Order: sequence, then structure tokens, then C-alpha cells
Amino acid sequence: SRGKILLIHGLGGSTSSFDTVIGPLVDAGYLVVAVDLPGFGYSGRPEGFDHSQMHRAALVWQLLDELERTAGTDPWIILGHSMGGGTAVAMACQRPGSTRSVVLVAGALEDRGSLSAAVLRFPPYARWLSIFLERSLITEKRFSAILAKAYGRDPTEDEVASYLQPLRAGGTARSLVAMVRTSRSLPLGQLGSLSMQVDAIWGSEDTFVPLRSVRAITEELQHLRLHIIEGAGHLPMESHPEDFVRILLGLLSSAER
Repeated sequence: SRGKILLIHGLGGSTSSFDTVIGPLVDAGYLVVAVDLPGFGYSGRPEGFDHSQMHRAALVWQLLDELERTAGTDPWIILGHSMGGGTAVAMACQRPGSTRSVVLVAGALEDRGSLSAAVLRFPPYARWLSIFLERSLITEKRFSAILAKAYGRDPTEDEVASYLQPLRAGGTARSLVAMVRTSRSLPLGQLGSLSMQVDAIWGSEDTFVPLRSVRAITEELQHLRLHIIEGAGHLPMESHPEDFVRILLGLLSSAER
């Protein structure tokens, strides 16, 4: 193996977000692990789960510890997309010695919506939002529109289905409400402690986590290397898979030298 790489999806995503990436990484000689974070994909939707990035990070490290017998003890390359980018940097801060490098793909590292979290502590509002999400957001028409904005083009039926099928699992809406209530990112000021290589891959047309978001990250992480995919939106690994894989394999190879 040339290395071990962990893939962490973003908000509303799952392991299927990396379907176009896993094969080329394996073919290039990497051991690849992808996870569904709690509340997403086909992982559980536990009541009262703490969705803070530090708690997510500790839980994923527990998973990787369980894989040591087959994966070995070499450090991990941790790639996180959007919300998963926050999990990736939290993992690197918790265990720098177990982290070879970090790759942020349109990484959403800053907290937003603290007022929403406070409002959702009032049970009637939380129940109303849960009902709204089930009836409005988790529908084919609505999610197709969201993906079209994220891709910068109309999604195919298979692409919409790959997102909607796991989102329709029981308890998803309640889990999303709990996530808004408990989600907390690692303070950006702690990024300066990361000494390993950190790369960022961004779509030039990303409107969900715009390129200007990188500025706040680079203020704390001055050795970050930014790679831009022209014309790509928020899901470059899906909308521009060839460009994405080429850039990813290139930066992984450079990190080996």
C-alpha cells in the first residue's frame, strides 16, 4: 500500500459521494476507507447524538482503531468534503501523530446558525422543523434542485437516487434537527497547531462554500496548498471526477517525496 486514506462526506452525503474516487485510489495502490457519519448514509440516527466535530472525530478514530489489525498502524491521509472537512481537521488535531496529511474538499470549517441552534432547543420548533424537512426537503424535486446548484448542471436520476435513498431512512429529519442543535466546529485558531501537509481542493464556482472561505483558513494555516478546479461547483469529485482524481493523486504523490 502507498498509504491509507479516509474519505468523509459532507452534509446530506454518504460514502456514495466518493463513488468516482475510490476505484482510482485503489488502482493507484492506496488502502481506502469511507464512512457514513452518524445521522447520514446508512449509519444509525441515535437520539440525542452529539454532532460536534470533536465528538465525531473521536468516534471515527475509534473506528480506525478497530481496523488496525488489517490496515496497519501507519498514519492516515484524511480527506473531508464540506462538513466532513471540519471532521478531518478535528481528527488531525486530536491525533497529529496518526495523521499523515489532510485534504479539504470545499471544507466548511466555520460555525453558522448559533441562533438557529438556540431556537431549536424549544421542542415545538424542533418538531415543526422535523416535519418540514420530511415533507419538503427530502423529496425528489427539492433535492434535485439542490444538487443542480451544487453540480452546476442538472443531476441524473441515479445521482438524485444515490442521495435520496439513504436520506429517506427513518429518523433522518430528527437527526438533522439534532445536528443543528449540537453542531460545533473546531475554532479556526486551533488550526495553527497542524504541522502536517494540508491541501484544499475547491471548485471555482462553488456557491455553498465559496472560495473566499479559504482566506480565513489560510490566515491560520499558512502552509495550506490550494488547488482550484475551474468551472466546478460544490461537488467537484462528482461533477469533474477526472480533474479531481488527477489533482488528488498528484498532491498525494508530492506528499510522499
